[in-house]
Amino acid sequence: MNEGEDKGIIQFIKSTEVDERFVGVWSGTDHGKFFIGETNSWIVTRKIDGTLTVNFKTIYTDDRVTYAEDKGFWCVKGDDYFEYRESDEKADHYTFLFLTKESIHFIINEEKTDEEPYNFIDNKVFLD
Repeated sequence: MNEGEDKGIIQFIKSTEVDERFVGVWSGTDHGKFFIGETNSWIVTRKIDGTLTVNFKTIYTDDRVTYAEDKGFWCVKGDDYFEYRESDEKADHYTFLFLTKESIHFIINEEKTDEEPYNFIDNKVFLD
């Protein structure tokens, strides 16, 4: 992504209303759906100002484990969720469905293929 596109998506996200239902600390895993041979899990903190922090844990088939942290921006427009992380080349675009107030099913919005689209569920984390 070039610098102009980078600024454009950040401006779009920053100028879009925040859906307060998403604010808080959430956890999820992809159960190996994104990359064969690795399972990613995360804790994402979405703030009311449209910023986010994600802490990833990746477990590989050879039992190696890596950790990473990323920061970025998020917003919701209609039934679409947008997330831009500093490590990404472009924003992720998902449709979503609240299964409960504490559980959101995300489905990536990308070109249709014969495979099931990348999807996962975030669950709200309740801190003491």
